[in-house]
Amino acid sequence: MTRYTILGPHPGGQTYSISKYFNFYRSRLPAILNDPVVAKCPGAIQELEHGVLPCIPRRKAWWQNYVLWPVELARQSADCFHIIDQGLMWYARFLKTGKLIGTVNDLIAYLICAGKLNLQRPPAKRRLVISENTRQLRRLEVLISASRHTADLLMRELDIPARRIRVIHHHLDPIFVPLTEVERASARSLFFADAEYAVIHVGKASVYKNRLGAMKAFELLLKRLPTARMFLVHGPASREENNFAAESGHSGAFQFLPPLEEESLRQFYGSADVLIFPSFYEGFGWPPLEAMGTGCPVVSTTCASLAEVVGHAALTLDDPNDHGRMADMLHTVLTDRGAATDLRHRGLRRAKLFAPEIALQRVAEVYRSQA
Repeated sequence: MTRYTILGPHPGGQTYSISKYFNFYRSRLPAILNDPVVAKCPGAIQELEHGVLPCIPRRKAWWQNYVLWPVELARQSADCFHIIDQGLMWYARFLKTGKLIGTVNDLIAYLICAGKLNLQRPPAKRRLVISENTRQLRRLEVLISASRHTADLLMRELDIPARRIRVIHHHLDPIFVPLTEVERASARSLFFADAEYAVIHVGKASVYKNRLGAMKAFELLLKRLPTARMFLVHGPASREENNFAAESGHSGAFQFLPPLEEESLRQFYGSADVLIFPSFYEGFGWPPLEAMGTGCPVVSTTCASLAEVVGHAALTLDDPNDHGRMADMLHTVLTDRGAATDLRHRGLRRAKLFAPEIALQRVAEVYRSQA
């Protein structure tokens, strides 16, 4: 009998996708492996309530994460530990027994610190953690990479041999399925009111998400489709985004919405006309996949791992700064019913390639290989 332990993030760490990944595998792997699988994280394990992270005071979270948790890690005993994100690899420093598996979702933090990704450098204290994460990552027996792109970076940038890397794409949550006609009509009225054309973006205002680029493409679209409206989910606009909206003279065409619970997010995707996702970089790219699962057409860049996610099921471009071409693609989806229908069908077929059972079985195989 092999004892496995999955190590996850602090539940108040504002890492929704990583918490979702942690909760999925800790709940589903035991039945497949038929061996004990223990799950632990700083603080108490908490389920995501309707896809929303719990709110924990910052000082309490810091104490649990950086003071109590290292002591707890040093006491752990297992045959194999699985650390579920590259940002948590510092955990390995305190583990005294067992083989180590780690999931690498992206290398954004490392690339920024190495001067190979032109984004704002993190504070000095954070850079120390990133350095330790990178050092510990090199120690692991097996790395599960969320994309072929990240796997290539692990080999090229960190000299990790291919034999230690397994590419296992993330799964699409089963909740993201198409709406019925009744659901779609109700959701469209709720989210988009009387907008004739609804263009959406899902993601934070992080620079690499290029939300401002999405807004610039949409502003060009408005010259041809003045009744279009853009809805952006994941919190308020940045100062730069607010300034752009005001200077464009179309501030009323942009609406910023807070993060949505999973069922509401499904309805948001499923009742929209098109998702625009022009990121400069993505370790995986959940929103395009979730949109395709609901039948929402997608316009996306091919940067980093996005080409692996959308394949030929979206309208794509290589240059995230080509706002004119993005606007043309949006116009095509919104005005060519045949093109939009084709994208919906292709997206739904593509989404099936990311079924939870596929990822679950492949991760279970990695665990067994370390038994």
